[in-house]
Amino acid sequence: MFKKDEITGYNPVLINADIDFLKFLIDKNQVTLIENTGLQKLIDDCISYIELDSETDFDFDTLKPLMVLHSLSDSLRILWMKRKEFKTQLGAMNSGDFSYGVPSEAGQIYFKDFELEIFTAAYLNEYNVDIELPQHTEGNDLFYKDIEIQCKHPLTFNRNKIDGFLRTFQTSLQNSQKYGVFGIGVDDFLGFTESDFPFDDENILNAYRGKLYESEAILKEVFDDTLQYCPRVLGVYLINTHFMHSQNLGPTLTKMTNSVFCLRPNAREVSEEIHRQAYEILTVFNPKPAVRTY
Repeated sequence: MFKKDEITGYNPVLINADIDFLKFLIDKNQVTLIENTGLQKLIDDCISYIELDSETDFDFDTLKPLMVLHSLSDSLRILWMKRKEFKTQLGAMNSGDFSYGVPSEAGQIYFKDFELEIFTAAYLNEYNVDIELPQHTEGNDLFYKDIEIQCKHPLTFNRNKIDGFLRTFQTSLQNSQKYGVFGIGVDDFLGFTESDFPFDDENILNAYRGKLYESEAILKEVFDDTLQYCPRVLGVYLINTHFMHSQNLGPTLTKMTNSVFCLRPNAREVSEEIHRQAYEILTVFNPKPAVRTY
């Protein structure tokens, strides 16, 4: 259990600043909120925390919306200052649960789906990869020069599901005569909650790797087999978002990333410049991505 005076890194003044900034962007983009879901629930839960008195005990779940607000507002702030449009993506976050590690109900997945796109775009732009977010719902999710990016946040993680995503992506790239990078949000599949991590900073990375190992067999099959039949996909990146609590850091929302570069020397139409553009994206998620040659 916690008390408000123990949460020193993100005080009500900073929380209110992020709420006000989020509301400013919601109004600017003419997003109509829906009660008790998505963005509206996030704001309401954060306000409920601010209104708690200093003597009231609360649990980790009470802190989760604060962490999501902190991360989302940072991503939106980057995109806004980079003069990127994100009205479509922000408006789509009106349904779904923001509690990472807990799969949303079927048909209620948009918050985390579009947060993945917003975070990807912000993270890349922060590292000077000039990503654009299309303001329509057709086609792929993000664009950088000659590269298209597709982001998926699966509720279930199995070979058939990932194969289906990749084949659909390959078809869209073939139709547009473009090349692409595929992004996967793996947080709900891995089931990260604060109870999955020891209250010891030194063991957190080991716990993460242990959980990720469970999906390794599926990913190995995808990289060994499926991707060789997707010649226009030049890389894959993974983003895992999870809540954790440690003695030194306290309650946090953590994002861990990784990526793999798919080198296709036998595909003559893939120029060095196209490979370079894909690599620019992938190195933001892993400074030295593993290289797979097909």
